[in-house]
Order: sequence, then C-alpha cells, then structure tokens
Amino acid sequence: MHFKEAFFIALHCMRVGRLRTALTMIGIVVSVSVVVILAGLVSGLNSTYRTAFDAVGQGITVTRSAAATPGGNGPRSLLDSDVEALRRQVDPSLIASVVPMVSGAAMMRHGADNYRANVVGATSAYLQLNHISVVAGTVFTDSQYRGGVRVVLIGPALVTSLFGGSPSSALGAMVKIGRLTFQVVGLLGPDGQGDATALMPMTTARSFLFGGMRTVSGIGVLATNLDTVRPAVNQLNIILDHEHFVKDPTQRDFSVNFLPSWLAAGDGLLSLLLWFSGGVTAIALFIGALGLANIMLITVTERTREIGVRRAIGARRGAILRQFLIESMMIAGSGGLIGVALGVGATLVGRIILTRLAPLYGLPQVSLEAVVLAFGISLLIGLISGVYPAIRAARLHPWDALRY
Repeated sequence: MHFKEAFFIALHCMRVGRLRTALTMIGIVVSVSVVVILAGLVSGLNSTYRTAFDAVGQGITVTRSAAATPGGNGPRSLLDSDVEALRRQVDPSLIASVVPMVSGAAMMRHGADNYRANVVGATSAYLQLNHISVVAGTVFTDSQYRGGVRVVLIGPALVTSLFGGSPSSALGAMVKIGRLTFQVVGLLGPDGQGDATALMPMTTARSFLFGGMRTVSGIGVLATNLDTVRPAVNQLNIILDHEHFVKDPTQRDFSVNFLPSWLAAGDGLLSLLLWFSGGVTAIALFIGALGLANIMLITVTERTREIGVRRAIGARRGAILRQFLIESMMIAGSGGLIGVALGVGATLVGRIILTRLAPLYGLPQVSLEAVVLAFGISLLIGLISGVYPAIRAARLHPWDALRY
C-alpha cells in the first residue's frame, strides 16, 4: 500500500468516526494550546523580570568602610584617583559607567518655605544608576558640569514643600541652598526613596557646598546587564585593592555593595516558574498521548475483521502498520494545528487583557520556536501513541482476524 492510499483510508476512517476523532483530538488540542500559552506567559514574565531586575540589580556602590578583621586599616576616603583608575581600567563589556558622588544635607528655601534636602553632586549618569526619570525640564549639560554652573534638579517632595506641588512654578525658579542661589532646570520623578533629592553637577557641589574637597562620598558603578554584576564586582575589588595597597581582602578599607540576595531570589523564582510550567506542560501532553493511544487500541479492536480481510487478499504487515501510524499522526497533527491556533489566539487576547489589568507582570509573547515545538510534539505524540496499536494490528493473523 502506497502512502497516498494509506492517507485517504485514514482520512475516510476519521470522517466516518467524526465524534470519536473529535473527542480524541480535544486532548491533543488542549495539550498543544497549553504549551503555546505557557511558553508565551513565561516568555513575557522572563522579559519583564529581566527588564525590572536589570534596572534594579545593575547598580553597584563603592563606599568607605573599616577592615573586616581587627588590626586592619581604618576607613579611608575614596579619592578622585580611585574614580579615574576605575574609568581607565574597567572592562567596558562589564561596566557601562562610573559615577562619582558627593552628598550631604542642606536647607533649601524658596520664599518663606524651606525644606531640608539631600543634596547630591554627581554626573548625569546618576539618574540611570538610580533609575530616576526627569519628568519636566532637562538634566544639566556637560558644559554646565565642567563649568560648575549653579543649576539643580529637585524631587517631588521638594516641589510639594517649596512650590505647593506646582511643577510649572518650580521649573525655572530660583531656590536658595545655604546662602547661594540655584536655578531649577529639571524635576525628578518619584522613585520611592530619593523624592527629597536635589541633584546638581558634582563640580558645582564641590565648589559651593562642600568646600572644594577632592574626595567623594561614594562611587556608583553601572554594570552593562544583570549577568555581568558579579564579574564587575570582582573587577572593582581588584582595581581598588591595587589603588589602596590592599593585599588581604579582609583588610579592605572600602566596600563594594550590590544586591545578591535580590538577584538570587529573582533567579530562583523564575527557575521555579519554569519548572512548574514544564511540569504542567508534560502532564497535559502525557494525558493527550494516553487518550490517543487508548482510542487507537479501540480502533484496532473494532476493525479487526477489516484487517483480516485485507491480510487475506495480500496486504502486507508493513501496509497495515503504516495505515494505523498515519491515522494516529493525522489525528494528532490536526489537533496540533487547532491547538496552535487556539494557543496563539489566547496569547494575543491575553496581551490585550493584561495590558489593561496587569501590565507589570509582563505581556505574553507569541514565540515561533514554541509554536513549531508544540506542533512537532503533537506529531511525536501521534507517532508514539500509534506505534503499539499499529504493531498489534500488523501482527494479527488473517485467520484469527476473520474469525473475530
């Protein structure tokens, strides 16, 4: 029997047993659609996780600290030379930027209103390091930074306290910090912790507020992505050990801080989700395969006399085997196509719904790899589920089959 003939016989049998075929295909449809939907959900969540945790976890802070063991060095100030050494020696594939910072508390006044603000002098990369947006105005320019111009960006708490919560009144206004006047050139967005921050060029802060010192309060370092944080920390320690003449890591007079617990927790949660989704998918596929195998066994039993007639008139065992394998794979493949269509449709609908209800949890993404894999799995299910029934049908003796 040729493949074409076996194909049309299988198609005829599926058409005759429409209800049975449809009920069998339901298991495959559900299994395949679950694969596509879960792949879309996990892909969207993974993308959101990477975006969110990359933003939070990329930041590294270098601060002064005492040695971890008794008899070691006391806290030593971080110097401009440390900043320059880092900028000169770091691997750009690991570290995107080095941000020196000076900070201190200062009284800010506008008219009769005043507020004790956290004044930070840094480069404009401070905003990216701390994930703070500029909601109005602009950040200070490179020429303003080099010239030590008295400009400042203020957080929402300062807008509320000094300008009655009016951004239009705050932007471009003149405020006093200590005894000096600064122009507000930008408004910072809320970040949950720096809402009372007043950001200005570090050159300005040093010249007018912090006595022209050549030390820094801290050094912010932005890793290129989440995966390079730990290698970046190792490189920072090596460079600063050399600058501070540290031979023993326990004698370091500086501390390199990042968020390892957050990173581990996030990676662990994502791994757990991947294992869970994989388990659910495997169970769904197993149920679909069992259902198809069961139906194919029943089909072989019901068509035993037909098999006997065909064997009696000369049909070979290979032809019987091919017929039932093709029928099994056609049922599974048809269910796979429907399941892929339903899975893709559900994923697209989910994007629309989650965009409105829960955008922070990640939008499902249709994955071409998942679609191809799901359909391939449906064909594999058809092949595996049809093997035993097909072998059983092919082994039937013509005389026993005709007597059935």
